[in-house]
Order: sequence, then C-alpha cells, then structure tokens
Amino acid sequence: MGHPCAVRGRRRRSYLISATAEGGECIKRCAGVSTGHRALINTANKRKRKRDVPELFDEMVWEILIRLPVNSLVRFRSVSKAWRAIISDPSFVRAHLHFCRQSQHQNPTSFLITPYMFLQRRGPATSKAISTDIRFYKWHLEEDTRNTATLVYRRHFPAGEFGRLSEMAHCDGLVLLPTNTKAYVFNPGTRDVIVLPESTCNALPLHRTCLPTGLGFDATTGRYKVARAFYRPSYDDPMYMAAMGMEVFTIGGEDGAWRETLEDPPYLMLSGQTAAHCKGCLFFFIDKKNYQSPPQGLIRFSLQDETFGVTPLLPYVLPQVEDKDVVLSELHGELCASFFSKPLQRLLIWTTEDVLDDPPWICRYMIDVPDHQYHPMASHGSGGILFQGGNCLLRYDLEAQDIREEDGIHEMDRLTYVGLNRRDKLGRTWKNLRFFNLISYTESLVPLTAKRQGLQALQ
Repeated sequence: MGHPCAVRGRRRRSYLISATAEGGECIKRCAGVSTGHRALINTANKRKRKRDVPELFDEMVWEILIRLPVNSLVRFRSVSKAWRAIISDPSFVRAHLHFCRQSQHQNPTSFLITPYMFLQRRGPATSKAISTDIRFYKWHLEEDTRNTATLVYRRHFPAGEFGRLSEMAHCDGLVLLPTNTKAYVFNPGTRDVIVLPESTCNALPLHRTCLPTGLGFDATTGRYKVARAFYRPSYDDPMYMAAMGMEVFTIGGEDGAWRETLEDPPYLMLSGQTAAHCKGCLFFFIDKKNYQSPPQGLIRFSLQDETFGVTPLLPYVLPQVEDKDVVLSELHGELCASFFSKPLQRLLIWTTEDVLDDPPWICRYMIDVPDHQYHPMASHGSGGILFQGGNCLLRYDLEAQDIREEDGIHEMDRLTYVGLNRRDKLGRTWKNLRFFNLISYTESLVPLTAKRQGLQALQ
C-alpha cells in the first residue's frame, strides 16, 4: 500500500520539475514578462512618488510658513532660492496677510506703540522741536509679554526734516506717518520705509501745518494708495485758500510720483487730520468754519474710482456734538463714530454698514468711562472692547458692563521698552513725550516698492 503512494508522489514531483525545451522557454518568457511588469510598476510608482513628494513638500512648507511671524519669514528668505520664491510670491503674501488678519480680528492682541518725543523738556509745546527718531515697539496682550514692548524697527531721519506730525494710519501692516513736509510709509515687519515727495501743488505756506492725508486699499487694482489734499489759492487773494485739490500716490506703482485727481473735494477739509479708512474709502472731517451752513457729514473719497461724496454723520445727534469731539475708526468692519455725551456722562459708539450717501447709524454701545478721552480701538475676542484713553489701554467687559478688574488697564508709560541693547532709553525720557500712537497691528509681507521702480527707498 505504501508503494503506490510513493510512485504517485514521484510522478507529481517529476511533473512539476521536468519540462520540455519549448515549455521551459515558455515558462522563462512568462516569468520574464511577469518580472518586467513588476519592474515597470515599481518604476512607475517610484516616479509617481518622486512627483508627489515635492508637491506634498511644497504644500507642507506653505502651510508651515504661512503661520510664522514676518521677522522669521524675512530671515527664511535666505535659506534657499525655493523658499525665497515661495515667500516673495504675491499669492503667499496675500495668504499670509489673510491668516494674520483673521488671527488679529478674532483676538486682537498685537499692537504697535510709536512715541512722538520732544527734544527738550522745558518751554512751551509750540516752541519745542520734535524728535525725528521714529521708533516702532511691538506689544502683545498675552499674559507673559504684556509688561514689555519690544523695538521692531527704528529710523532716525535728519534733524529738522519735519517739525509737525499727524496721527499715524494703519492698513494691512503698512503704517502712514504724515508730517508738515513729507509723508512716510513704513512696513515695520519687513523693516522697510519709503519717503513720499513733498506736494508741488500746495499753495499754503510750507511747514505751517500737516495736510489732510489717508492710507487705504484699492480692491480693484490690489494696490495701496496714499491720498493727500492740498490747498488752491483764490484768484482774487493769493493768501486766501478758496478750494482744495487731491493727489494720490500708488504704493508699488511704476511712476513713483503723486498724480492729481480729476475731481476736487466738494468742501475744504480740516487740516492736520489723518483720514479713517473703511470699505475702500477714506473719510475726512469738513472744515466748517469756512461755511455758513455746512453739511452734517464727512467727505468721502473712493480709492477705486477716485471720486468724492458726502456721508451723513449722525444727523440726529449733531450739531449738539461738535466734530472735534467725534473719533472716527473702523470697528467690526464697519465705520465707527464715537463721542462722549456730557449730559449722559457716557461714551456713545455708533456704527454703520453702509458708508455711502444715506447710511443708517446705529448706537451699538453706551459705556461708562471716566472722561471724554476714550475711544474704541478693536473688539476683543473674549466679549469685550479695547479702548484707548490717554496713556492707557482698557479692556471693557460687555457682559459685566465694566472695565475688567484683572489685567483690564494697561498703562503705556509703565511698560518696559526693550530695544536692540535689551533696554531702551524711552523710560527715562517719557517726560519728553508729546503723544504716542497705539495701533491695533496686523503684520504683513506687503512690499513697498516694485521691481525696477525709481522710488526713493530706505533699506
């Protein structure tokens, strides 16, 4: 019984092992085809992986870089040509700005502090010379850093280059500094600044005052613009300023010069003011002393078509409240007008979504504050509003209807100002302070110059 089993086993092994010459060649060819097919598949997979890895790597690098602060990105430009190309690409600049803007909107904790200093302590303010040393300090409201402001950029201009300063304006990381001679646009994050030329159209005696100026974004062209009004003389009396014109400077434009708009402002603007920017328009107060029945409104300048209009300003409240007591700003993406009501002893905050000819103003908040010096800066992500008043920043809790007891008041003159040498001299010269700008700051990589542009740039 064992023998037949052994025979069958040998035959099975013989059948599996032995083959004719033709059959063997066929098996070899099949094996070769199979092996070659696997090799082709492996090669294709490797090529696919080689194609996918750089694409995946670029996406990962993009997602990582977009979350980094500007000072890190500026350093990373020198890592490689590929990284420099990514960071300098306009689409990356826009995406990074969008990320920073959303973060600051949801939780406004980043601020720029810029002190304006007198060169000497004693003497009347009108006779004191202004320091031309412009410094930007970055300050965060986070618990571990809120007692320290760090110098991010400093530019010392020649003494006497300007003698008067207006309040700064901020738009997407760019900061405008108007003076009585020139205007300057900074990007403190990238440590860049451009000097805009003096006005050649202005008929007002030079250096007397700062011209009405504003900074904003033109969504139709994707460019940032500086608009500056200037005075036109009367034909009968050259010393009488009868009208105003407007000139526009396009940041990153090819010409690098001011150009006059085709349309003039409908009214004289209040001199020395910095315009509020909201929804692609700049808003200026009217110089009402030159008119018997001036409109209760704001001069509106569109950065898109560069035309003018008048936006009514609180028609049911004014003129009981004078324009000088109203502070314009942007809050929640809406045009905001706030003023202190003496009869109510409260700060009234009005906003409007529509900035055109007949906007419905809505009183959003009525807030108890110590005096009239307070105005809103931003809505806080934790259900409050940030106010600036004097040398202080206050956090107002909307639910409790009061200033937060803990970390609710921040005094600018008690911060530690850290400079390049770890400790700045600002604390010892604070008594020379004229005033300071406190800006809710969104940093960005937005460039100030275009390639092959003959624009005066400071490195």
